[in-house]
Amino acid sequence: MSCAGEESSAVMAMLEKLTVLWKSRAAVNRAPLPFEHMVFDPTRPDFCEGLLPFSRHEGWRCATAEQQSECLTYAWIIYNLKTIYIECDIVTPACEDLLKFSPLVGHRRSVMQEAIAEALLDEALHTKMSVNACNYIYDRRHVPLLNFSQFNLLRWKDEILASCTAEWQRRLTRFGMACASETMITDYLKRMSEDTEIQVVCREVTTTHAEDEWSHSSVFSFVAMDIVQGLSKSECCYLQEVIRKTVHMFADNEMGAWAHVFSLVGLAGANDIIADSQGFGEVQVYTDSVTALLERIGLG
Repeated sequence: MSCAGEESSAVMAMLEKLTVLWKSRAAVNRAPLPFEHMVFDPTRPDFCEGLLPFSRHEGWRCATAEQQSECLTYAWIIYNLKTIYIECDIVTPACEDLLKFSPLVGHRRSVMQEAIAEALLDEALHTKMSVNACNYIYDRRHVPLLNFSQFNLLRWKDEILASCTAEWQRRLTRFGMACASETMITDYLKRMSEDTEIQVVCREVTTTHAEDEWSHSSVFSFVAMDIVQGLSKSECCYLQEVIRKTVHMFADNEMGAWAHVFSLVGLAGANDIIADSQGFGEVQVYTDSVTALLERIGLG
């Protein structure tokens, strides 16, 4: 058997193993999280302060305890809103491409499609969890609704898709963004799921999400390994570029959303915080994980 054939067989074996594990591991196959039975502690923060892009900023340190608490509530809401948009507008369309007998699908169509269909079921549950988790906190904190949808990652996705001149570019754009997002979100979820200081429901939601996403990262990696084998050099270069660019958009501090939040809570010095916090605070963390992804799928 050739090296390519051996690699393809190994990829298929791992996807089959992940599918077997999905039956017992995936949150969608377990009882739903009992939000209504989880104890809400109003003294606990709803989000990790250390994950705020401005957590060390002087303006943040000067905010009142009530303003900080409300901002941490909105941090949880921003995180879940962005998750909902990523699941619906980035990951789901990429899964749909692979399920619709797309030319992207490699050697063993049925195995790949089964794994992707399972991931798509998981993503639907994650969207439901994020919606419920947002409403749970809204109901208990009684803060005004945050109406925001202009996340930079989604704006950039729309721009790059509009600039595509061929269908293969659009398919690889959707797939590359999904691969990168599924890889990077595991880094973020790990920190949230390990924080014992935050609200119990917030930690449980991120822990459940993280367990599935660690598997999804593997699914997308193995699917990408097979797809890359059938791409031309120019297509490989294009996919690599999309994945690398997604790092910066995923890691964006989304200060547009925070401008809305600061207005809602009446935070003094908001303009300075926004101006000083536009940079990519944790971009290197994500760059490292995506570099490892590119190496793993043969685009390093």
